[in-house]
Amino acid sequence: MHNDSLHDVAERGVEKSNVLVLFMEPGDVPWFPAWGVDLNEPINDVGVLVGDWIEHRPSDRWALIAGPIPSSDRHLWASWHVATRNEERDSMVARTIDAEFIRILAGTHQIRLAFDRIGPREGDGHVWIVYLPRTTGIDSNGLLEEYPAHEPAIEQMASDLMPWLNGELRTARPVPNREGADRLEIPSSEPISGIESSMIMMASSADIR
Repeated sequence: MHNDSLHDVAERGVEKSNVLVLFMEPGDVPWFPAWGVDLNEPINDVGVLVGDWIEHRPSDRWALIAGPIPSSDRHLWASWHVATRNEERDSMVARTIDAEFIRILAGTHQIRLAFDRIGPREGDGHVWIVYLPRTTGIDSNGLLEEYPAHEPAIEQMASDLMPWLNGELRTARPVPNREGADRLEIPSSEPISGIESSMIMMASSADIR
């Protein structure tokens, strides 16, 4: 391994630590632009659902993820931060920002594996619509300078997408759950109280290989 590669690995390790400090320290975070959707019927054909989603979503800044996956708004912000930082630096592994976000959320360098872990599955009864704002800027340490502002127009777009998914707004916010942990292959010995931290650690480590 060349010195430049060693430097890159070391830099990614530092940035992982910075992300963990930013998103795992106590304190409130803003509401993430994600909307839970309770489906009128469990998913019967994932291909049809995803096809309808791609056809009707406004752009690739919108992602569709399985209901059990996000453990909290903090988890979503941490994954968004890493993905949009890569976008800003032109260093994404995926070709689109939605796929990059899904990759980071899944804690992997492999796109196919990420979609297998994060994507909706047959039998699921709810999903999450996620909007990915552009980064508001990163400082010299690779940290977020400020959270994006809330956009009412984006909320209306999310509302307009729900009928195409044959579902209704889920009022609850994401919480840690065992099914989501299982899909991300977090050990079953991990208590519910530790799932959020484990998922944030996975997201922050997705670029270290």
